[in-house]
Amino acid sequence: MVSLKMITQLEDQLMSAYREAKGRGMIDVTLPLQVMFSNTDRTILKARLRFHGVEKDASLILIVGLRSDILSPFQRFESGRQGRFAPCDIPGIVPGLALMVTSINSGLALSAIAKDDATRFVLVFEGLAERKEGSLRALSAAVRNYMKRWSDWTEVLMTTIRRDPAVRGWDLDWRELLAGESGFVTMNWFKPMTYAEREMALHRVVVSSRALLASVLSSSQLKDPMITGLTEWLDKLEALPEVISGVQVSEEEVEI
Repeated sequence: MVSLKMITQLEDQLMSAYREAKGRGMIDVTLPLQVMFSNTDRTILKARLRFHGVEKDASLILIVGLRSDILSPFQRFESGRQGRFAPCDIPGIVPGLALMVTSINSGLALSAIAKDDATRFVLVFEGLAERKEGSLRALSAAVRNYMKRWSDWTEVLMTTIRRDPAVRGWDLDWRELLAGESGFVTMNWFKPMTYAEREMALHRVVVSSRALLASVLSSSQLKDPMITGLTEWLDKLEALPEVISGVQVSEEEVEI
């Protein structure tokens, strides 16, 4: 559960921004929300607070990037895979899409997936002034609860992958594996893997992702177009023919 202190912290940040902007227009609250909610698998790219109507109902619009956005400054050996998503986004996008399907009318008013050079979430939260706790308090609670569940479900997914009996003995950084399978040059410390090993590892990530979806979604929710699109993409996922490591790149630079 999200503590009252965490909700109050966000509410104070939003109120401070509101007072500074004197309640006018779309208020930029990107920086404080980046500090609160960005992590290894997601990053707050934009956050805009808006008050509207006589009763001062509040809404918060978030554009959330995933790991492909976080890794974008790093070197790539491939411009990107064809298809809906990137493997490195799996820890964020699998629980994130599940939440989008289950959270409508629970503070999340609107949601969408934007796909350009990277996949991003567009989330619109609302807090209604008629609620006894107030518009900003309701809004803060909705956002905090959503982000907490997102983090919790991501941790469940990663724990499931690490404890998979088929790969439990593997000393493997799963996020770095997925970065390599997304065309990013892997870090020097990441041990090179054979194609067969990478194919097996990727398959177990898919199995764990499907298991999470089945555990948190109803049978009707599993038929949602966003979820069926995700599972179709997961089922077709294959290891790249080759992954380039930082060690390989360094050796080539030395030879040149």
